Amino acid sequence: MEQNSFTSTEIRRIFRLDEKLTARQTLFNAESRDEIPRSTRMARGKTQVRQWSIDQLPDIGKRFGFLSKPTTQKAVCIFTQKGGTLKSTLTYTFARAAAINGIKTVVVGLDIQASITNLMLPVMVESLTELSAVRNRPGLFHIFYEGAELADVIQKTDLPTLDVIPETASLAMLAKMIPANGSKQNPYTLFKDKLLPLLAGYDLIIFDNAPNWSPLVENALTAAQSVIAPVACDVGTYQVLDNNLAALNEFQAAFKIEWDNFIMVPTLLEKSKLSQQIYAAYVANHADAVLPVPIRRAVIGQESSALNRSVLEYDPASDLAQDYFELTKALWKKVAG
Repeated sequence: MEQNSFTSTEIRRIFRLDEKLTARQTLFNAESRDEIPRSTRMARGKTQVRQWSIDQLPDIGKRFGFLSKPTTQKAVCIFTQKGGTLKSTLTYTFARAAAINGIKTVVVGLDIQASITNLMLPVMVESLTELSAVRNRPGLFHIFYEGAELADVIQKTDLPTLDVIPETASLAMLAKMIPANGSKQNPYTLFKDKLLPLLAGYDLIIFDNAPNWSPLVENALTAAQSVIAPVACDVGTYQVLDNNLAALNEFQAAFKIEWDNFIMVPTLLEKSKLSQQIYAAYVANHADAVLPVPIRRAVIGQESSALNRSVLEYDPASDLAQDYFELTKALWKKVAG
């Protein structure tokens, strides 16, 4: 069952208020001064408990958050050529963390498997007709080639500061059209030239990509200022990492693309000797790129995703939530500059 309201204790855990506030009364004082939204009172036994709804989190985050709004818009591409590295989970958690801190965020889904769309827009349908309507809704292809407006495509979430451009069935057609219509210098500037201006009202744009090369990925790489690559601490990822990094470097060099940041995020770290050795190798061999704030493998991550919540909201007191809290702060320090 989704959690749609939060007590003062949960609010303090989400925003780590006990780490920076000396008095527990500070949150209540801010409420009384209308610096944050007013809570509702819910009966719990003989007492009344304050509760804030999920759509109020961003306004609380503007006052007590752990991420600050950037001075200029930031575009981030999250991409790896290896599946099973927590790519979409990282996108989802990063996006929701930014959003609950009052940072206006949009996620652009570019994976035909619709991983990020399924996380952000859980579908409740009771017939094939309803399912077909969802699959055939307008998407990026319709903006670029059929004159659709952004408002026809973009979808709201339960956080007022978080929107998504969902993956649709027309993504495959868009991938075919892009190379044929691009410039000779760089055929992959459609997102940079046409999409970013449409998204000028957002503080943060996150491109979530499929784990394979395509014109969609290359457009996202060209449009982004920062590239984040999750790398799992497992044998499969370790074995293909050098080849995958070489492909990225070749693409960057071929089109003379300059990124502000290229960041590798170790994920799925286990206590096993081999997993720990792989993590140590990442840090040693790619010290200029690896962010040494690993995300451990934990069942609670799957549980939170199943309930369409980031682990920061689902269980803010958990070890995994602390991992993502530290990672999000470290990423934002680099991305926001």
